[in-house]
Amino acid sequence: MTICVSVRVAEGLVMAADSVVMLSGEVPTPNGVQRQMLQTFDYATKVARVKDYPMGVMTWGLGSISARSIQSLVMEFEYGYKGASQAAFSIRTVADDLLKFIVERYDAAYPAATGEQTLGLFVGGYSAGEFFSTQFTCELPGQRSWQVVRPDRPDGSPDFGANWYGLTDALQRLFLGFDPAALQRLVDRGVDATVIQSWIDSGEAALPLVFDGMPIQDAVDFAQYAADMTIGRWRFGPGAPLVGGAVDIAVIRPGTFAWAKRKAWSIKD
Repeated sequence: MTICVSVRVAEGLVMAADSVVMLSGEVPTPNGVQRQMLQTFDYATKVARVKDYPMGVMTWGLGSISARSIQSLVMEFEYGYKGASQAAFSIRTVADDLLKFIVERYDAAYPAATGEQTLGLFVGGYSAGEFFSTQFTCELPGQRSWQVVRPDRPDGSPDFGANWYGLTDALQRLFLGFDPAALQRLVDRGVDATVIQSWIDSGEAALPLVFDGMPIQDAVDFAQYAADMTIGRWRFGPGAPLVGGAVDIAVIRPGTFAWAKRKAWSIKD
């Protein structure tokens, strides 16, 4: 699984993700074919630049589609795709093309996909001539089009803040004051679900955070903190460490893409 974090502030967009990926598959057993964990890798790429655009993509859920890592599919998409210098571009247009490319291969591999084949995608960046970032998310198999993340406020001003995807219970508990599993236990004990929902909607349990006016370095630090906390939750909790490894952090600004932190390969010339 994964933790992905996006932080949108006035100075730029920060994207961060961990590096552990667990691959599962169908294995013959004395009790018939069963789905089991096949391998764990520590160096998956879950946040990447798209071609030469000031745009990044993050993924969670499936670590691969059939024999292909998600990163290799993003690379294949880039291979023959037009570059940012060739024309004025829209992040939404590039995102639509990328989603179509991924969905075709996903549907071919999983024609009857279930929750076991969940693949989440997040894209964000800066369209040509735009000063503020745009963000979109989609989660297969149920969604087939992008959902806007943090659309502008009713007065047209940008909405700054953080979002997270993947294994998010630790972040939900800290920043929102609850997680769905804990709330379900209250419902199971007889608490009225409508009362709980009203409490959630009120935001009374949320931890106040300030993103308006936040400098880009502080946004990087927040993304690192959120990723580290999730990694710690899985390191010290029971069960396999489903989140972990190095944290890659990208910083995107109008016309630019840079790495604040990126794991190094050990390949030597």
